[in-house]
Amino acid sequence: MNRFFTLKVNWRLLGRRIALACLSPHFHGYAQAQAVVLPPVQEPVYQSVFEGYQAMSEPKLTPWRAANDTVRDVGGWRAYAKEAAAANAAATTPAPQPSTSSAGAPKP
Repeated sequence: MNRFFTLKVNWRLLGRRIALACLSPHFHGYAQAQAVVLPPVQEPVYQSVFEGYQAMSEPKLTPWRAANDTVRDVGGWRAYAKEAAAANAAATTPAPQPSTSSAGAPKP
């Protein structure tokens, strides 16, 4: 016999408590709950994931000499760097702050 795990149970008292719990109004309400009427379920509509699929198309290839000439005509790599810098500066420009000078403020 294991003396560390002995458990004394009053089975009569336990049975009475279970019976009272089963006969309580809360438990009785669950047993006689009214049936819930659900709205009719709509049939699922099949829609293929490929319905709006557009096949990949290869871009028109340009000879490398013509591409280099186009870049040179635009202004070379510096033109692209200016575009990127302008876009970056426009995105990081802070909004103007209201003036905090006391020149126009009335004195108390």
